[in-house]
Amino acid sequence: MKNLYYICNLLAGKAEMASHLSLVIDKLTKAGFEVTIHPTQAPQDATRMAALAADSGKYDYMLCSGGDGTLNETLTGLMQAKRHIPLGYIPCGSVNDFARSIGIPRDIPAAVDAVLDSRPRRFDLGTVNGRVFNYIAAFGAFTDVSYETPQSAKNVIGPVAYFLNAATKLPNIRPYPMRVTIDGQVFEDSFIFGMVTNAASVGGVLDINDFQFDDGSFEITLIKQPDSALDLRSTVRFLRDIHEIGENENVICLRGSDITIEVLEDVQVPWTVDGEYLENSSVFHIIDHQQAVSLLVPHSFVGTAFFQEPEE
Repeated sequence: MKNLYYICNLLAGKAEMASHLSLVIDKLTKAGFEVTIHPTQAPQDATRMAALAADSGKYDYMLCSGGDGTLNETLTGLMQAKRHIPLGYIPCGSVNDFARSIGIPRDIPAAVDAVLDSRPRRFDLGTVNGRVFNYIAAFGAFTDVSYETPQSAKNVIGPVAYFLNAATKLPNIRPYPMRVTIDGQVFEDSFIFGMVTNAASVGGVLDINDFQFDDGSFEITLIKQPDSALDLRSTVRFLRDIHEIGENENVICLRGSDITIEVLEDVQVPWTVDGEYLENSSVFHIIDHQQAVSLLVPHSFVGTAFFQEPEE
């Protein structure tokens, strides 16, 4: 029998895990796991407990359930730990970008089955000024939407709520003069938005296909200040299709592993890291930590183009 440490956010999304908890434990036990469960108690609790559990040497696997924020906290703890163990994820939030990226269903019983029918794969993690992110760090227009959108709206209409709220921000979009250095290549301009990603889905709407989770590089999108309202409407097409904007003259799309973003004016630039607020700074240093953690990925995804050659 294998030992599994289970970090559970009972309040994520619509708090639906509370009604599924006994089913989840039963499925895990029938699959041969001895389960230790820890319901999260406060912000950053998942980080602390993940690190302690991993370093205790008592557990073969870890599981977390909650939204993208709970997953971020758990991964942060695993990255801090000296001993690494594979992590499974059951999504219970409103958007669940990362789960969608690796083929984990939104339905909780189906998600448990997918985790049980999976194998470990290595994933890149990023840090921005030392703070861990697993799928996105973004600045500028729309980045405050994820943490300003009311939870009640997220619960009712899901990812659409983010973009309804984003629409109200359009009249107030402002450019930020910046110097961006990507693996030594320098861009200096005024940008209204930028994102560094390692995911197939952002905001539950945008789809990115041409990337790998474990290749040591992030996908970087920078959007310049448009010259007119017409240009703005063309530019915000990134909300629908990242490939479409790759040919837009206002958009820079690159890959890189070491990114520095310097703000050239004394202004407050809104940032989000995996959907949560990031404190302001004049310099943001982003690093790709290649294959830093091990995640349990459904067998149907193991051999996809999102990964390098399967491990032996």
